[in-house]
Amino acid sequence: MLKYCLLAIAILGIALFYAFVTDPCNKLVRTDFASRHPDYLILDSDAEQGSPESVHCRIAYRKPDSDRIHEEVWVYQHEKKKTGWEFSRVLETRTRDE
Repeated sequence: MLKYCLLAIAILGIALFYAFVTDPCNKLVRTDFASRHPDYLILDSDAEQGSPESVHCRIAYRKPDSDRIHEEVWVYQHEKKKTGWEFSRVLETRTRDE
């Protein structure tokens, strides 16, 4: 019984790792945002909604010398003929106080 529990935990871990690696919101949006705005402090990023063809990534950041938190929703499209996920557009922008 123990070996089945360990096998289930290992499979779950592999599935979570695969989801983390293939999700563009985990690494790609942070890399793209940092290259466009190198002085901004990235606070958080995650996927808001998605499908196999597109995903909406929310990124929260703080501008230099500002106490306000800015959030943007970036849309990535999956291009099979190209290199995979490609930035499409900024869908929404919000600003809030800390």
